[in-house]
Amino acid sequence: MSKHIYMRSKAVHSVQRSAPPPPLQDESKRNQLDCVTEEKPKEKESFFLSWYKHHLKNFFHAVKFPKERKGTSVVNPDNDDDDEENEYDAGLEKKPMQNKEEPTIVVQAITLPEISDPSLLLKEQARRSLYTSLPALVQGRKWVLLYSTWRHGISLSTLYRKSQLWPGLSLLVVGDKRGSVFGGLVEAPLIPTDYKYQGTNNTFVFTDKSGQPTVYHSTAGANRFYTLCSKDFLALGGGGRFALYLDSELLHGSSACSETYGNSCLANSQDFDVKEVELWGFVYGSKYDEVLSLSRKTETICRWS
Repeated sequence: MSKHIYMRSKAVHSVQRSAPPPPLQDESKRNQLDCVTEEKPKEKESFFLSWYKHHLKNFFHAVKFPKERKGTSVVNPDNDDDDEENEYDAGLEKKPMQNKEEPTIVVQAITLPEISDPSLLLKEQARRSLYTSLPALVQGRKWVLLYSTWRHGISLSTLYRKSQLWPGLSLLVVGDKRGSVFGGLVEAPLIPTDYKYQGTNNTFVFTDKSGQPTVYHSTAGANRFYTLCSKDFLALGGGGRFALYLDSELLHGSSACSETYGNSCLANSQDFDVKEVELWGFVYGSKYDEVLSLSRKTETICRWS
């Protein structure tokens, strides 16, 4: 009896040890379940990564291109990463050029000094332009009309005499009958000499044919033919031809190219008829009233001996 029970127990244990493994079908299903459980986190991770990148792109557009962003984009996580990168690059290409802010240049208005009389030849704009071309030595001084044909008469000798009222730089302005205005900066007093030039390289000649004065300064090293005063004429510049020539009666004149100033013809034509002549002195404020009073005195016409 006991032997029979022992043999039966051994047979049962043998059957259990030799039991076949689970069918392959169950193992395949188990593997599929494992794959599914592994793929689901990946898909979830890919979805959230795509969603994050898409919203990051929208945030970038909202900050950088507020005018181009017309509405909120719809999140589409099914788009490929390459497509999103291409859109992102395209957004960068649309970035407008940002101009650098240029520094603000403050231009101070030029305040012209007081002028004793209205000029019949120089308009305000022309006077302003010529004022900036004056040497710093005389800028800021008051303008006094030392001589004019309409006040003192047509006489070269009177012009010479009136130039002695204030020594230093003076502005000679000539107007012809065709409407041109021209002249030059000279050194006063203008004293008649026997063909001896006077003046310094601070002088210049100018023309105002177009409404905007053109100034010709002395050319360095050319010559020193600045101003030539004679009883018969007054001339500016030299070296071949005069830049400006006026006869003794201040009725006729001429203009041509000169080596001293390197200028072109100052008038509309080489020969011209004089209409008005003015000579302006630049006077200190402390001497202004005194020189103004002397300049307005009428004198008899003087002939140089």
